[in-house]
Amino acid sequence: MIHIKDLLARAAENTSKAKFYHHNRDFFLKYFDSVHQYQALINAGNFQKLEGIIKERSNFKIEETFF
Repeated sequence: MIHIKDLLARAAENTSKAKFYHHNRDFFLKYFDSVHQYQALINAGNFQKLEGIIKERSNFKIEETFF
């Protein structure tokens, strides 16, 4: 059984990540094929794939910057 506080914590985390990627779009966009691909991943909340693409195409350490 998932508690409401866990759901709220996950929602807050996803919102925080979405804001981070949205506000830093100019920096991260160079790692993606198009703006539409980047924005679609953010809108879908698919942050694991988003981070995977960035890690694959760069030497950027997301853990050191975001967390």
